[in-house]
Amino acid sequence: MKGNEEKNQFRRSKEWKAFRKKLIEERGTYCECCGKKTKILDCHHADEEHYKDLNPDKFFLVCKMCHKCISALEQIKPENRNKIRKEDWVAFYGRFLLT
Repeated sequence: MKGNEEKNQFRRSKEWKAFRKKLIEERGTYCECCGKKTKILDCHHADEEHYKDLNPDKFFLVCKMCHKCISALEQIKPENRNKIRKEDWVAFYGRFLLT
């Protein structure tokens, strides 16, 4: 619980707000996952444990729906992830994305 409070406190900091604003200004107001244009974007960190690492390459701007999907996929246990080949995963989910 302490870690979440620290992260929440960091996300209220001037440093974070300035970083997020600059990221949106540079990349635009489109979800980098689904392409939806929206004024409300979440900044998803590719390595949540190192949330203070503000390397822009480690962040994705995503809409609320895509952020929920990404977060759910990240909750899959590693031992279960290893049972699925990436090619199969892409083929399965690609059906929904490429129609």
